[in-house]
Amino acid sequence: MTRHRGNSRVAWCFAALLSLSVGVAHAEPSADAAAAEALFREGRDLVAKGKLAEACPKFAASQRLDPGYGTQWNLADCLERLGRTASAWAAFREAADMASRAGQAERVEKATRRAADLEKKLERLAVAVTAPADGLVVMRDGAVLDAGAWGAPLPVDPGKHRVEATAPGKKPFSVEVQTAGPGQVVTVEVPPLEDGPAATAAASPPSGEPPGPRAAPLRPADGGDRDGGAGTRRTLSFVAGGVGVAGVVTGSVFGLLASARWNKAQDEHCRTETLCDDRGVALVDDAKSAAKLSTAGFIVGGVGLAAGVALFVTSLGDAEPAAARIVVTPAVGTTGGGLAIQGRF
Repeated sequence: MTRHRGNSRVAWCFAALLSLSVGVAHAEPSADAAAAEALFREGRDLVAKGKLAEACPKFAASQRLDPGYGTQWNLADCLERLGRTASAWAAFREAADMASRAGQAERVEKATRRAADLEKKLERLAVAVTAPADGLVVMRDGAVLDAGAWGAPLPVDPGKHRVEATAPGKKPFSVEVQTAGPGQVVTVEVPPLEDGPAATAAASPPSGEPPGPRAAPLRPADGGDRDGGAGTRRTLSFVAGGVGVAGVVTGSVFGLLASARWNKAQDEHCRTETLCDDRGVALVDDAKSAAKLSTAGFIVGGVGLAAGVALFVTSLGDAEPAAARIVVTPAVGTTGGGLAIQGRF
């Protein structure tokens, strides 16, 4: 029984390690940033050719990969020119929020003004539910509409919209409506849903017919667990160690990058740590982002190396160490991160 509990703990630790390593891999900005830049340029070229319907999705995809004020602004402007007033209004408001977080007052004012101009043109749709059934789900254009939004006149893009409602044991409801113009509100009322056909009872075998054969219980293959999973743990130890080394390398690279960006900002673009020109602000932001990635890399690297050692040690014999313990302490700074690891096996 002790051996199985140990194997469960090992599997749990390894799953957590892999989750952390995947998170850091997704945080790697280089590939996403390059793809985002390419998509942004494609979007600008399409706008220049008047192909707005193709350009807007390019800006949206670029913004998802590598969020930035410039991309958000171009997305909002593209949506407005395409006639999608509600989407453009929301995009300009997001651009204003991004500029506000970066302390860029001029950009905040510019985006806020564009959003205010669009707000006067918004068309709205309200979905009213008179008698909600148990488990009722209301959707607008394929997206679930939260119960807190039922009855509220919400901004929508001009044109046709589909409202659907479903509930267990009820017939679904669906209707398509057209917006009524700038400043107008269209209300769709979801009626009480009708009862649906009764669920079909599960078929039973004819009278006198014996039930079908029962599946035999699964049994482990002979010798499948004779070594207490030592071979598996040893293999996992090498994998975890590889992940750990990759994490440390990632942390080191981003630590050096953070330090370089920070020093460049302070030496060339900042009078003090908080008083910088636009280029200095951008460099400081880059330094902080790189520092966070550096810290994450060191954390995953430390956990990976520690887990690799623990897995290897436990694979040397059937008995688990009496008091195996690993303590990982991250150290976070403005321009980088580090990791302190203590262990007893």
